[in-house]
Order: sequence, then C-alpha cells, then structure tokens
Amino acid sequence: MKKSGVFSLALPHIIAVAVFLIISILLYRPIIFDGKVMDQNDINQGVGSSKEIVDYRNATGEEALWTNAMFGGMPAYLISVEWSGAFLMDNLQRLMQLYMPRPVGENFIAFISFYILLLAFGVRPYLALSGALAFGLSTFYVISIQAGHMWKIRAIAYMPMVLAGVKLVFSRKYLAGFILTAIALALEINANHLQITYYLFLVLGIYGISELIYEIKAGQLKSFATKISILAIAGILAVGVNAGRLWTTMEYSKYSIRGKSEITTKGTESETGLERDYAFRWSSGKWESMTLFIPHLYGGASGVYNGNESETAKLLRQNNAPLNEVPQIERAYLGYWGAQPGTAGPAYAGAVVCFLFILAFFFVDKKDKYWISAAILLSVMLSWGSNFPSFNNLVFDLLPGYNKFRAVTMIIILALMLLPLMGFMGLQKLIDSGWNAENRKKLLIATGIASGIAILALLVTNPATVDGIQKVFADAIRTDRKDIIRNDVIRTIFYVLLTFGSIWLLLTNKISSRIFATILAVLVALDLGLVDSRYLNDSAYHTENNRTFFTKTPADERILTDTEAGYRVLNLQDPFNEARTSYFHKSIGGYHGAKMRRYQDLITNRLVPEMQQIMQDKRITAENSGVISMLNAKYLLAGQQTEAVIKNQFANGAAWFVDEVVSVKNPDEELQKIGEVDLLRVAVLDEGKFSVGEISSDSTASISLTKYQPGKLEYAASTKSNSLAVFSEIYYPEGWKVFIDGNDGQILRVNYILRALELTPGTHKIEFRFEPASYYIGNKIMLGSSLILVLIVGYGIFRLWRDGKTPDGAIA
Repeated sequence: MKKSGVFSLALPHIIAVAVFLIISILLYRPIIFDGKVMDQNDINQGVGSSKEIVDYRNATGEEALWTNAMFGGMPAYLISVEWSGAFLMDNLQRLMQLYMPRPVGENFIAFISFYILLLAFGVRPYLALSGALAFGLSTFYVISIQAGHMWKIRAIAYMPMVLAGVKLVFSRKYLAGFILTAIALALEINANHLQITYYLFLVLGIYGISELIYEIKAGQLKSFATKISILAIAGILAVGVNAGRLWTTMEYSKYSIRGKSEITTKGTESETGLERDYAFRWSSGKWESMTLFIPHLYGGASGVYNGNESETAKLLRQNNAPLNEVPQIERAYLGYWGAQPGTAGPAYAGAVVCFLFILAFFFVDKKDKYWISAAILLSVMLSWGSNFPSFNNLVFDLLPGYNKFRAVTMIIILALMLLPLMGFMGLQKLIDSGWNAENRKKLLIATGIASGIAILALLVTNPATVDGIQKVFADAIRTDRKDIIRNDVIRTIFYVLLTFGSIWLLLTNKISSRIFATILAVLVALDLGLVDSRYLNDSAYHTENNRTFFTKTPADERILTDTEAGYRVLNLQDPFNEARTSYFHKSIGGYHGAKMRRYQDLITNRLVPEMQQIMQDKRITAENSGVISMLNAKYLLAGQQTEAVIKNQFANGAAWFVDEVVSVKNPDEELQKIGEVDLLRVAVLDEGKFSVGEISSDSTASISLTKYQPGKLEYAASTKSNSLAVFSEIYYPEGWKVFIDGNDGQILRVNYILRALELTPGTHKIEFRFEPASYYIGNKIMLGSSLILVLIVGYGIFRLWRDGKTPDGAIA
C-alpha cells in the first residue's frame, strides 16, 4: 500500500485522537494552564491515609506493606503500595494517558477506549468520535472525577477497550482481539477497582451467553470453544500481570468487612460479604433512572442549586429569613430530592444518546439488540437496590461475589457504556441503509417516542412531599422543583429535535457526512458538557489541595510534641469517616471502605459506646475507656485548638504484661468479655482458636517498644516468670512473623483484636516483621507475566505488520 493510502486510512484516527486530546485539556484547563488542582475529597482522604506509607517509601526506598496510621493498623495493599513487578504496566498506563496529569489523562483514555469499541462494532471513525465524546463526557464519569474516585474512573475508562477486544475475538479476528483483550484487561485490573471490573464481567458474561446461543444455533460450538480458549489465555496473562494485587486483595478480603462475620448473636454466622443494608444504602429510585435522559428530574447534586432566583428564596425573604440562610435552604431543598441519602450529581447519558438508542431499536441486528438491551435493563434494575427488593435481594444472596460491593448505584455505568454503543451502532446502520420511506417512518416514530417519554416524565414525576415545614413554604419548594423538571424536559426535547433534524438533513443530502459528523459531535459535547459544567467548574479548583486539610492545627502541634513511639490518637469528631488525623498521627479511626471485619465489630460494639460514655461523663476514666486505652489511644481530639487535646492517662502503652488470662468459647463471648474486665491486667482468649500455658504475675516485669517502622517493630522485655505480653497492635494472620531472641515465635490473638506472646523468664529481644508471601511471590509472578505478555504482543504486532495488516485495520 502506498504511503498516501496509509495516511488516508490513518487520518480519521489522527483527527479523533487530536480532538480527544484537545477536549481533555480544555475540560481541565485550570490544571494544565494555571497549575491548579482539584479539591477532591477522596483524594484528600487518600493522601491522609497513605502519608505514613509514602514517607517510609521516600525515606528508605522500600514499601511499607502495613500501616498503623488507620484503624489501629491494617495492610497497606489497598491504600498505597508500589509493585516492582508492575513497572511495565505502570509505564504503559502513563503512555496511555500521554503522560498527562490526573484527571486529564484518565478522560483521554476514556475517549480512546470507547472510540476503539465503536470501531470494533463496525461504526465508522467519523461517528465513533461523537460516540467516544458521549462516553467520556457522561455526567457520572465527570462527577466521579470531581469527587476524587480516581481508581474507579480509570477502571471505567478501560471497560470499553476490554469489550472491544472480546468483540474482535468473537468476530474471528483472533490475533488483534487477543492482543487488545490481554492489554486492555491487564490495564483494567491494574486500575485496582474490582467492583467496576466485576460489573464489566457481568456484561462480558451476558455477551458471551448471547454468542453461545447463536453459535449453538449455527452448529459452531467448536468455533465458540476456540474463541473462549483465546480469551481465557488473554485473561490468564492479564491476571498474571496483576497477580500480586489480586492475591493480596483476595487474601485480605477474607478478614475485611467483605469476608464472613464471626459474630453470631445477630444471626450473621452464615453471611459473607457486606450487610445488605450497608451495600444498598445508596440505591436509586426506580423513576430516578430517567435521569439518564433528563438530568435534573430529581434536582441535581445534594446541596447544589445553580438555577435562577427561586420562589422559595423570594418567600423566605418576604418572611424576613436571615439573608445568609436563604441560599442554604435553597441548596438543601432544590439540590436533590431523590431516593438516595445524597448524590454528587445525576447519571446522565445524554438526550442525544438516549434518542439514538431508541432509534437503534429499528436498525441494530437482533443479535446485538437483545444482549445490549438485556445488559442495560439489568444495570438499571440492580441500581435500584433496596427500592426493588424482590429482585435485588435475590441477586445479592445468590450471585457469587456480588455482596462484596457497596453503593449499587455505581452499576449504572454499564448503561452509560451500552446506551451510546447501541445508539451509534444503530445510527451507522441507518446511514448505511440510506433514505427511503421505511427509514423515514422509523426516524419519525423514534423521535415521537423520545419526545413522548420526556413529556410523560413531566406529567408523572412527583417532586416529592416536603415534610416538617409550613405548607406555604412546602408549596413554594414543590413549585420550584416542578420548574426545574419542566425546564430540563424542554431542554431534552430540544436536543432530540436537533438530532432528528441533523439526521434528516444528512439522509436527504442537504449536508455532507463531514458536516453532519461535526454537528453531531458539537451536539453531544454541548448536551453533556453544559450539564457537566454545573458540577465541574472553576470552584472545583484550588492553587493547592484544600490548604486547611493538610495544615497542622494547634491541637496537632500539641500532640506532636510527644515523641514516645507507638501511641495513638482518637478524633472524637466522626473518627471512622476521616483520614486527616492519619496524616499527622497514628489513628484508631480512618477512612476506608474495606476495614478489617473484627475492627468494625470493635467499633460498633465497643469503641462507639465508649466514646459516647466519655462524652456523656465529660471525662476519661478507667471504666469508660477500656478498649480505647487497650489500643493505646494516649490522646483524644475534641477540636482543633490546644485545649481540645485530652490526654488519656489510662492508655495501656505499646505493650504490657497481664496477670491473668480469661478463656472464652467463641468470638461473641470474647467481644462481650473485653467490655467487662480490666484489660491492663486481664487478657481475653478465644480457647477455640488459641491456647496458652500457665502464666504468673511479676510486678517487676517490663516491656517497651524500642524501634518502630510500619512493618517492623522491636521490643525489649524482661520477666522473671512465664508471662503473657499483650501488644497494642492489630492481629492479622497473614504475613506477620515474630522472632524472640532470633527464634521463631507464635503470635496469639487476645482481646478480640490484639497480638500477644508467651515469654519465658529472662531478658528478650522481640521483633515483629510483616513479610507476606502474597506480596513477594506475587511481585515475581507479575514481572514474569509482564515479560511474557510483552513478547507475545510484540510477536503478534510483528505478524500483523508482516501480513500487511494493523490492529486498526483489523477492527475498522
């Protein structure tokens, strides 16, 4: 092929990449041009959570696989661990985002990924460009970025590319499909958000079942087996490339709140995974799914109102409400009024996209129409969670692994991926079939259906009853909500009609395909971009990450004057949902969606009641702080000023000897007993899991922490009798080793959550080391798999080049 021919083939893709790059930069222009950063809550919390880990890495060049900065101590795998075996994938990830900063690079990947997906499904480049914009600008995606859910949005970005690779394999383009699937799936798993990857596999499962049915009908089971084998090999390589991450995550999952509960008093002994109420806390209302088509059918984001002056505000001022309270009330009642506890914004796919999806029903092949529609319907129904219990309770109980994840509204991302996929496939089919009476009729019917649905939404949507306020104010709020809905319905119909008109002009040869492609891209970008701008605007950026979040308060300064090793801090102000404390101190609170199961039991049954009792008593006593003191919380924080620091004189210290061991029969008794005994003198042991020999009291015995690193602790101990030492360190059965005077020792678990050691008379050096095989062996597997993947992909690309093909040519 001549160079000019190659350039002509490549030109549409070059233009598409350039457009994606420009839009990604413009979307986050304050980051690129002004050096600003987003004030993202989850990013701030993540920085706080990982501070100890990052500091250790910078100081030593090694990884801290354990951190004491959160929840008394936990593995660092899901917080911040770098894998030497993943350097190939990490560099590929940077290349994919063109070395642009977050979140610019992630949005660029989303555009590219969906563009490839549409090409794989037969959509031509000039239409695929608009489809890629529809995916990458979907409100859910942009809002997730603004909230700081970076791992989630990276995993979402790679979903279309994985599906594209699978499509190529099922289309018998084996080599290109294998290469794309292996690379895309490796990057998808590397994003380290297993919930999104789980949802992706639900879609792949539905697609695979659809292909199986058609292969059976065609008598092509052997061909299907070949395709599945190719995909399986690609999957094995992708898993191998991420073996360490997956291994450590699965290992930890057993002991996290995703694992099986050991508490039986509430009837949870047979449960694994999250509690249903917790997993379903964020559940979309049934009619709320219409926000895919009409963005502000239920307001927008909690506490956000960007509309014109409301009737509610006018009425408040007429009744002499304080001026500073008027906008607060507006935001509270006109921001969001749906079924969820709160939301950062609607899951809006776009009026243009939803119209194209309706139109696609008349043109897409049945084979694709059925599986895509089924997956979208499943996505919507699962997002309803507790609002559709007859279905979702069954899925939660029976679908393997589904109960490991919370916030089921997140699964709507499948609809946000598949709606534009089918919509642009249908548009391509319509354009290919040309202009005739039948197609004209289908286009008109689709336009009528889309407009009718929007009008129906206006008629039947209830702006929700407003309780607890005077009727005149409730009526004003309902009026304002109806205005918000009406305006967005009109907006939606406007975009539907514009899209209809553009298609009509194209098919009647009034405009060229190039002009149509430009108009369609502009419509998609305006439709979604204007809604995005309500949430992602200049107010989202700062010259640096939330300055006050990382600034030491006088209270922090006071605590940090204490140089004793091993003590912890309890922030009395929502301690289990914040990680700012972890930025400066070793906290017994924290911010993480997968804390240890036993620690959560401790929070619910012991720590929260003790905190409440302390606040009620307005002082700390030995009786109201037993478990808090056991965790060596030497300081309690009640505010930001120096006087808000409360020193706990009853803190047990980093380690201590007990006089007595009380044995119990099960975890329920153990959890109950630690609230009844003096934990400085008594250790509570589950005799079903551990045993201890005879111990005796020695008033002269001593033990102290002499060296501290996140994953390495050293103690000096002296005792004249057989003794039991208790450590204010969280017990975790995978990876911790103990050496007593250089010899292996056995770590016991006492007091439901802590480590303990039996010591013989004498002076001892005790060393705890966290050396999990899952990390060290997993790292080697990752490196080996990465090298194999590079060799196979390199060979595959050489084969495609030698045969005069390219991956792009194979999927165009």
